[in-house]
Amino acid sequence: MGIADARLGTMLAERYRIDSVLGKGGMGIVYAGMHTWTERKVAVKILRPEFAQQQELLQRFFQEAKTAAGLRHPNVVDVLDMGRDDDDSAFIVLELLEGESLAARLTRERKLEPAAALKILLPVIEALHVVHARGIIHRDLKPANLFLTKNRQGQEIPKLLDFGIAKLLENSVIQTQTGSMLGTPGYMSPEQMRGASDLTAASDVWSMGVILFRALAGRLPFDVDPNPTTMVMNILLNPAPRLREIAPDVPSGLASAVDLALKHSPETRHRDMQELLEAVLEGAQMDGIDVSDPTMTLPPGVV
Repeated sequence: MGIADARLGTMLAERYRIDSVLGKGGMGIVYAGMHTWTERKVAVKILRPEFAQQQELLQRFFQEAKTAAGLRHPNVVDVLDMGRDDDDSAFIVLELLEGESLAARLTRERKLEPAAALKILLPVIEALHVVHARGIIHRDLKPANLFLTKNRQGQEIPKLLDFGIAKLLENSVIQTQTGSMLGTPGYMSPEQMRGASDLTAASDVWSMGVILFRALAGRLPFDVDPNPTTMVMNILLNPAPRLREIAPDVPSGLASAVDLALKHSPETRHRDMQELLEAVLEGAQMDGIDVSDPTMTLPPGVV
């Protein structure tokens, strides 16, 4: 029995029953469970034991969870609780979402119509604007970290997962232990690939540009290579193709907003998510794309 399965059926912190494994990552394992006092179904992320013993990392793990809990944004997954178990396991408790990731949808449908893509991604861009205002750069934006669920009215709501937690992996000890690069090569900004320590919101703008490109074109801007190093070198050395070179059917206004998000130098991209949001909305309006969405609240100054 593996370390993940060993917890099944056990209690965590005397109130969470661990029922099944939802996923495994470099930092921890995510379970479906239940708060036995309230009978609310939850997701529980438990930090791997080797990381739970590193005090600086542990402090940052809980600080990010605390920041997330304070956001209370409709397009960011809710953090409900956090703590340590009697065996010193560090955990955070999240709302349990039902639905599918954007990655699963794109695997099934390959690409989305512009209006459908923007209905999903505009609320996420707005949520990232709020996250950045709290001083957090996500660092691992990708379709797998965008989850599509429904509210009580049956409206589809995109939820941003795992923001802020990714930067814990920048710790050199963890990089050595995992033997892996922080983030996902196909979606990482060039400056993140170079190991820049002072990443800005423009790094997440690049990643969101890649997600938009993938959703609209049906493929990544840079060819996928089984050797991640080859892909990294391709991204570092070559400019991203223009979206309409790959997908000529994408309207020009929207394509221009995506192209600007994928400029190699962060100084020449949209500076932040608000600029990206404004550019996408302006492009959509120029193209006649209906992006009206009653579930999305735009930041001040965005019309």
